[in-house]
Amino acid sequence: MRILHVVNDADTGGAQTLIEALAQRRGPQDEVHILVLLGRGGLSDRLEAAATTVDYVGMSRKEVLPARASVHLLRLVRKHKIDVVHSHLHQSDLVNAITPHGRPRISTQHAGEDASSSKVAHAAWKAAGKMSFRMDQMVACSPSARNITAEFGYTFPPEKMPVIFNGTTVTQAPSPNPGGQLLLHLARFAPPKDHRNLLETMARVHAQHPQARLLCAGNGVDEANTQLRTWRTELGLDGVVEFAGTITNVREKLRQAAALIFASYNEALPMAGLEAISEGLPVITTRAGDAAFMTVDEHLAVPPRDPDALAAAVDWFLTRTPEQVDDLRQASWELSHRDFDINRATERYMAIYRDLAHS
Repeated sequence: MRILHVVNDADTGGAQTLIEALAQRRGPQDEVHILVLLGRGGLSDRLEAAATTVDYVGMSRKEVLPARASVHLLRLVRKHKIDVVHSHLHQSDLVNAITPHGRPRISTQHAGEDASSSKVAHAAWKAAGKMSFRMDQMVACSPSARNITAEFGYTFPPEKMPVIFNGTTVTQAPSPNPGGQLLLHLARFAPPKDHRNLLETMARVHAQHPQARLLCAGNGVDEANTQLRTWRTELGLDGVVEFAGTITNVREKLRQAAALIFASYNEALPMAGLEAISEGLPVITTRAGDAAFMTVDEHLAVPPRDPDALAAAVDWFLTRTPEQVDDLRQASWELSHRDFDINRATERYMAIYRDLAHS
């Protein structure tokens, strides 16, 4: 079977990580091709290693009309004799829907709330929703991702949209507890990730726990970001918070941290959180979207946009005994093993591909 994935960019994100995992688990006779609307990104090396081929349209984020992407998509479908076209994220869904490639179409809905970064992105989402009747199948990565389709006027019926949780590789056992008070935040620099709330939270945490440190990684989250540097200095966090930018050694960083933290006001089900619990790393998060699904204690999930509440959750975690932390780590790993194993997600997607290809 020959699957073509269409995705907006090749930066770190849940959609890109899912595509990588599906490509890595393809059968020996299968092919997985990827079309990226923009250029190379932070995850390009990994995607290129996992897939049969990766092509880049080279669009800019300001382009409104996806004509170039449609031409590129049509050419790849014919060149590789594609059986199914699977799009991720709304601009890519729109390209998939309007291109007359004649192949079955599937889309995965990755967002649980409106996270449009611009008016162009918002318009593309609305247009993708109106054109979703052209999809042969749609999948949601979480219940909130399915629920929002009604808000955006999707013409594909939500009752026919199964939920397949984004999965990840689960380790054989929780990774060893590294100790310490290093918190890790993995997210691109975008308003819904609420980095201001994150840093305000860390200022409160550091006042109570002077040894606590925060490592932030993600596209645009680096020392060149003047807004982040200004906030860090303003809140007295120089030397406490590090901005590492895009990283490829995610698992290594997860194993070095005490916990993963999310401060978002908009999420669906973050792939970074699923990777964390697969290592036994507890997640402390806001209740944005379905992020609370990744937590193993009620103290670890709090309302969005409330740095006092998020700081209290971190304080609760940092004051646990080593034995209690080990229990939280074991529970996190068991949650991942039970509900978020990528092998189960792959099996469900492969079944959909087969049904579409043979229908």
